[in-house]
Amino acid sequence: MPIDNSNMLKVIEDFPDQCRTALELTKGMSVSGKIDKIVVVGMGGSAVGGDLLKIYMRDSKIPVFVVRDYKVPNFVDENTLVFAVSYSGNTEETISAFEDAVKKKAKIVAVTSGGQLGVMAKKVIKIPSGLQPRAALGYLFFPVLGVLNNSGIVDVKGREIEELFDILSKTGDFKAVGERIAKKIGLRTPLIYASELLGAVAYRWKTQFNENSKVAAFHHVFSEMNHNEIAGYQNVNKSDFIAIFIRDSQDNGRVKKRMDITKEIISSRVDVEEIFTRGDGLLSKMFSAIYYGDFASYYLALANRIDPTPVTVIENLKKKLK
Repeated sequence: MPIDNSNMLKVIEDFPDQCRTALELTKGMSVSGKIDKIVVVGMGGSAVGGDLLKIYMRDSKIPVFVVRDYKVPNFVDENTLVFAVSYSGNTEETISAFEDAVKKKAKIVAVTSGGQLGVMAKKVIKIPSGLQPRAALGYLFFPVLGVLNNSGIVDVKGREIEELFDILSKTGDFKAVGERIAKKIGLRTPLIYASELLGAVAYRWKTQFNENSKVAAFHHVFSEMNHNEIAGYQNVNKSDFIAIFIRDSQDNGRVKKRMDITKEIISSRVDVEEIFTRGDGLLSKMFSAIYYGDFASYYLALANRIDPTPVTVIENLKKKLK
């Protein structure tokens, strides 16, 4: 009997094409006027794009905030650009925060496949429907980046996009590593770590294991974990947990050293697997690491005889809330 009843594998394999399509959705769309803050409102898979935008704009003078709540911060005003991101268009927290942003007279762009948000917002980037939100990351991130690029707020270089697609096109490489990591994990709980810069990537791994594999998973960042979580390894067993380090060639030198020493210290208590980002540009680094995790979570689901697509627990929760 097939496990992957909705063919999540094809959706993941098609991710590079999804990103290409997403980049085309904002041609000619921009925002004008003074913008001194950016807020991305969303929940679950719809909010991860905001986390990645925060990484991408790390050197910008315009701060990026990600809001997973029913309200936007009180600093939101007419000089704030708010991206209200909800794949379904019906996420109650996002709709509530959108309404709050309207009251505060923010500039608002909605990214959605439809729903209430698609009707309520004046400026909408309509994305294709029919996917799980977590499987639509390209549609939830690149339109936001496109609007910012069109508006002169960021400057996305053509060579950076070309490198990204060149790397992601090597799907077989990512599948092979993902399957290997899934086999290593087995029935253990994955603990995912990255530098502070790539913390959102580690978080994405965690949530993909939660939703695709239906397992508990946890994440933390270097060097903060050296000031607390590492002490917990004193009572960790190899049969229960496995650590996964997401590493980048341009991580801070001290962070690299901390990762090396931490691996040496905790290896007596857990197995440690390392994943290395690919490419020189930040987009390639982020999405190559994410792509490994998407396949790892997929193959872990199959290994445990779990259909990776349905999230019945989440849907039942939403029904009870109604």
